[in-house]
Amino acid sequence: MELTGAKKSSNAHGMVDELSTLSTNCPMKAVKILLTLIAALAVVVLGFYTYLGGWSTVQVTRGEMPSMEIVYSLHRGAYKDLHKSWSRFKGEWEAAGLKECDALAVYLDPPGTPDEKLRSVIACRVDSLSKEEKEKIKAKLPSFVIPRSAALLSSFPYRNPASYFVGPSKVYPAFQKELTADKIIPPVAIETYGSMSKPADQIGFAMPLESKRTDYAKLMEAF
Repeated sequence: MELTGAKKSSNAHGMVDELSTLSTNCPMKAVKILLTLIAALAVVVLGFYTYLGGWSTVQVTRGEMPSMEIVYSLHRGAYKDLHKSWSRFKGEWEAAGLKECDALAVYLDPPGTPDEKLRSVIACRVDSLSKEEKEKIKAKLPSFVIPRSAALLSSFPYRNPASYFVGPSKVYPAFQKELTADKIIPPVAIETYGSMSKPADQIGFAMPLESKRTDYAKLMEAF
């Protein structure tokens, strides 16, 4: 009986030791799994950012921005909500008879403007249309002619809709270095996107250097 009791006691101690080992190893395994998942997620995020061109070097040049005739709609508020206004505008330009939109946007406010006060003009170029087509569409949508100007120019590759956020975060700081060096305050910022049904390979960026704020008064007063 004593031997049997000793054997049971030994087995009990063994079980306690095993449970103790398991309780020690389980948190370590959980930590290793968590670290592996975090590392995998980081690789995916970095890979996606690389795919979007996040590590690319932005080239800024000086050139001429041509005159552009547009029909437009308005968006007031945060840039992240622009897609809602673009969806609404799509219905408007289709109802006006425009079959395709060569899209661009004019951003009227400087960095630091509160989100609720931001003013954006979303637009379709109509330069390539016939006179009759222009008149028909302009009778239903407001129009404006962006004046020709010397400008800072740049571009950023379009990969998917996330490029509309990554691109500006890369281009505008590069623009700002040029503007600060020359003590220039541009009247607006303009981005071109290509066809709405088939976006261009590159998002175009321009900041007019010769135009004045008053040249864009009609757009500002529209708000």
